[in-house]
This record gives sequence, C-alpha cells and structure tokens, in this order.
Amino acid sequence: MRVSLDWLKDFVETKDSLEKIQQVLTMTGLEVTGVVEVEGDSVMDIEITPNRADCLSVLGVARELAAATGKTLKIPASVKKTYMKQGPGRGGAKIEIQDKKGCPRYVGCVIKNVKVGPSPKWLVTRLNAMGVRSINNIVDITNYALFETGQPLHAFDLDKLDGKRIVIRRAKKGEDIVTIDGVKRELDPTMLVIADKERPVAIAGIMGGKDTEISEGTKHVLLESAYFDPIVIRKTQRQLGLASESSYRFERGVDPGMILSASARAQEIIKNEAGGRLSGTVTDVGGKRIKEREIVLELGEIPRVLGIDIPSGNVMELFNRLDLKSIKKGKGKIVVKVPSYRQDLEVGIDLIEEVARLYGYDNMPAKFPALIKDKSYEEEKKGQVFLEKEAKRVLCSLGMNEIVTYTLTSRSSMEALGIAFDNLIRLVNPLSSNQEFMRPGLLSEMLEVLGWNLNRKNTLLQLFELNKVYLRGKDAGEIQEKMMLSLGMCGATNGNWKDKSRDIDFFDLKGVVESFLRALGIKDYTLETAVSFIFKDKMSAQIKIGGRVYGVFGEVKSEIARKFDIKEKVYVADIDMEELFKRVDLKKRFVPLPRYPSIKRDISMLADDSVSASSIFEVIKNEARDLVRSIDVFDLYKGQQIEPGKKSLAYTLEYRSDEKTLKDEEVIEIHKNIQETLVKKLNVQIR
Repeated sequence: MRVSLDWLKDFVETKDSLEKIQQVLTMTGLEVTGVVEVEGDSVMDIEITPNRADCLSVLGVARELAAATGKTLKIPASVKKTYMKQGPGRGGAKIEIQDKKGCPRYVGCVIKNVKVGPSPKWLVTRLNAMGVRSINNIVDITNYALFETGQPLHAFDLDKLDGKRIVIRRAKKGEDIVTIDGVKRELDPTMLVIADKERPVAIAGIMGGKDTEISEGTKHVLLESAYFDPIVIRKTQRQLGLASESSYRFERGVDPGMILSASARAQEIIKNEAGGRLSGTVTDVGGKRIKEREIVLELGEIPRVLGIDIPSGNVMELFNRLDLKSIKKGKGKIVVKVPSYRQDLEVGIDLIEEVARLYGYDNMPAKFPALIKDKSYEEEKKGQVFLEKEAKRVLCSLGMNEIVTYTLTSRSSMEALGIAFDNLIRLVNPLSSNQEFMRPGLLSEMLEVLGWNLNRKNTLLQLFELNKVYLRGKDAGEIQEKMMLSLGMCGATNGNWKDKSRDIDFFDLKGVVESFLRALGIKDYTLETAVSFIFKDKMSAQIKIGGRVYGVFGEVKSEIARKFDIKEKVYVADIDMEELFKRVDLKKRFVPLPRYPSIKRDISMLADDSVSASSIFEVIKNEARDLVRSIDVFDLYKGQQIEPGKKSLAYTLEYRSDEKTLKDEEVIEIHKNIQETLVKKLNVQIR
C-alpha cells in the first residue's frame, strides 16, 4: 500500500519528520518497508496485514497516525456528514439487485452535464504518487476517492446503458464482456456482474466494461458505490486471473459505513472539477441500517495478558483516540462500541491488543516470568508423559536417533504392508494421495524414512519414533489413539582399532530391544520366533509377557523393502508402548557388590536349527538355579563342516553364590548336569 506523505498531512497536522512518522506507523503495526520520492513528495510503501482492510486507504493510515501521536484527525465534511448513514432509497438512478447475497448494498446516483477532460495538476500529482496514470477527470476522481477512503467506485456513461438502468445479477451462461483493458473475457453463472437491460457492463468489484466507459463525449454519469461479497469477488478474480485495486479491497472487506460517504466525496469533487450536478436524489438499495458492534472488556484481563496494570481511565482514553467509544459498565468492565471499519475487532482479546500497540510495546517493562512449581509435577512423573521422556532417553543412550513423521500416510504404503483398508480412517478430502489415511502404525513411515536416507547415501541408520497411531474402535465412528514405538536399523557399523566395520544384522536390533526393555525395568519377557507377512522366516521374533504379544521385530522381506525403494537389508521393530508402559518399573534398587568370586565355564554344542535360544536358556537356568548369574553367547556358526539343518553354538556361563565361595567340584557337577540335560531334552551334541 503506497501512501503519500503530503496526502497524509491533509488529514493529520504534524511537524514530525518522515523518519519519526515511519517509526510511529511501524510500531502501531503498519510496517513502512520503503520510501520513494515522487515529484517532491515522499511516498511510503506500507505493509498492511490481511486483517486490517481499514488501512487500505490514506484515511485509514491517517487514523492510525492520529491515534498514535494524539493528534486530531481532519475528515472531509462530505465524508463526516454521511458516514454510517443511508440514502433515501429510490432516487435518480434506476437500480435493481437480483443477487442480494453477492451484493447486499448498492448506492448509485446520476450526475448530469459533466465536462470530461484532463484532470487538474493536483489530482494528477496525487495519482502519480499512488502509481496510477491519469485518464480523465471523472475516472481520476473515482480513483482518488478509492485511495482516499478505501471504497472502490465506478463511473458509467449513462447514455451507453441500455434502458439507463443497472441490474446486479449473476452472469448468464455464454455471456462475455470486453473489459476496459480491451480484453474479451468469458463469464460463467458463478460470477457477479453489473448489467444494463441487455448485457453485462462490468464485472462486479473487479473491472468495468469498455462499452460503457467514460470518454470525452460523456455528458451524463452514473456513479456506483457498493458492497460486494468478498468470497464472490475472490473466486471471480481467481477464475479470470484479473486483479485490480478494487478487487484487492473488496475481497478483504470494505467498510459498510463508507459506501455512501465515498460517493458523496466523489460527487463533491466532480462538482468542483467537472461542473456536474446531481440529478434527483441518491439511490441506496439493499442495505440495512448499520449498527456499531459492542464488545464487553473485563479490565482484569489487561494485566493478566499484558503483565502490566493500566488504569481504566488511561484505557478508555486510548480507546477514544482510536475512535472506539467506551463507557464503564459495572465493576471492572468496559463496553466498547466498534465502528464499522474495524471489522477485525470481535472479542475482548482484540481490544487488549489495541491497548498494547497504542500504549507501546517498547513502553512495557521487561520482566522475567514468575517460576512456580507445578503441584502436579510429581503426578506427571508417574504419568505417561514422563514415561515417554524416559523411553526416548533410553533409546538415545543406545545410539538411536529420533524421527517424527506425519500422522497421515498413503494408500501405496498400506498396500505394501498388506494392511486392509476396511478398518483404516480415511480423510474425506485428502490434500494429496500421500496423505489419504490416518496412520494405523509407524512401520510404513519408518520404512519411508529409511529409504529416503539410504537413497541419499546416509548408510548407517539407527532410528526410532515414539508416537501415536489411529485405529477404529469397536463402536461405529469411534476412533482410538494408541502409543506405539518403531525402531529401524540398517547399514554398516563404524570400525575402530579393535573391531572392523561390519553390516548391522538382526542381533543388533535384538540387542537394542532387550537393552530397552531392561532399562524400563521389564524383566519377565520372553523372545519367541514369530511368523509375519512383513519379516523374513527365521529372522523375526515377538516380545511376549505373560502369554501376550507386545511387539515384533525382524528383517524386512526384500520384496516389501523394494516397494519403499530400499535395496539393502533393513531391520525394524513395532512395539505396543500403550500396554508396555503399564509394566514399566523405574524404581532403582541398590545391589551390593559381590562378596564372593565367580567362576566361568564354556559350553559348545551342535544343535538343530529348530532349537531356540530361549529353550537353551531355560534348561541352563532350571539346572543351575540361582548359581548362574549370566549366560553369554560368543559364537554362532553355520556352514562348512556343519551338516545342513544344524548350527554350532558356544556359551559362557558365569557361576556365583551370595553365601560362599564355590569350589571347582561343585561347579563341575552343576556344569555336567546342564550338559546332560541339554542332550536329553534338546537332543544337542556337546562338542
């Protein structure tokens, strides 16, 4: 929005420098982004926020400057006299509104015996400052009134209107119009037009037609000032790709109280500069009586929101400077009457914002917020929020990196994982095909992230996401949220002086899962072989506690991984944290250092592939009872010298008693019993 400094001073008498005026306007929320010199005048380029349509005029900006500086605002008599008023109804102009939704109010008047010619120098200078070229005195006056008041106007050559009447209606199918820029434009029934008896003569709120434009031969003028529905104007403007100064204001909402005033202002200037006279009275149709909106403001809310206590008298004085009439009503309340041009003020918090910006944000003392210990802190520690934080902390300590993905997923991802669409929550109007469903799980997003990173040469990936998924409940229309955890690993480890680089495998993920469960105090779990559509056979496991499955993990099948553009081996886990959190035990118990030494013994065996690690662990624990303190596998081999269907395993067992030092004979006896039981129950061969 360009604003001439000389024009601005017509409304506000100020001796402040240009720099001071720029600062004042910027601090009120009208940021001055630049200044150019045009014919000896300083023209400011001001950034107007979308909610302040009232400032899309010189008068609107002047009103803000006057309020901020405490100066008096001078308004032209013709505008002041007719503001918030309505005309007599039917007058000299014949006007019919057929679409009252698209055009709630239309003001028209006939001005006869005008002398169309060049504009006076002062008018040309003002328009040049706004970046608009001069056409003729009548058209220039309508543009002048638009920039001054913010209300768009249009002048028709009355003699070129068929039937000398105006009809506001929707365009008919097949109609077109040649606009004043000389372009023929096709219309459709969604567009609002200004028509005469036979044809459209203007696209409402956007641009007039060439056939009825003002020319040197014009004698009689029909002057239009109206209110058009912002949504209708915006849709038409986008369909036609046609923007104008008028549409820019109409689609943001013009001041309903200025419609008659802008017409009166233009009539006044036309009379002075073009010699015309009003024929009959003004026609003002469709409009209802304009009323000021009232907002009740609780004075106690001002210090609560702003952090400073401003006396009620000062608050009311600030409102009066903004032309917001305020009166006290009861204890601690103010009733504020809002003029029609402030359509952005709707509730009390809007008024508090007005107090803040006029009082001056720079005048508010800097304060540190009071830190008050929340009484519910201890309860929060026991709640899910604390558990989520603890789970993330543990995973990060295990070398995992957190990711956060969209809650919406695609149809192709669901198909790739073999998930049926019946129980999915689908958006009625998805923004794209990649965001069609509320995610029922986290694996699809995890695989998407793994694929994205692998294709950008990020080779070592150890990722996790702890987030909600969305499922249909048992009752119709019920939607349930559930906290889930997904883990994803792939790539090669970084080598060091001791260990060479190697590819991450299933057992790396298994180690993370077990360490994670132990860190959360979950001890009574078992890992068993799982069968899944997603994971490779014999390369997947499920987490079971008390006979219930809490999660699965394993190596993703290559055919599924390829659907996510992944060629490498990837390992993922899917864990139900909603239920697992119920079993978390974060209490730390002191365990004294061992008083007696331990003894380690190795067992090497040949077992069938079907023999699970859990069954071997179970035999060892049952035979050694409390004397076995740790069982570590240090070798697993399959290949040459091992017959098909077999595997070679080697374990280190640590024996220790809390009551005495174990003797070799005791350990040898227990170790021997374990070996014999393994042979008997699991049919292994001790090597």
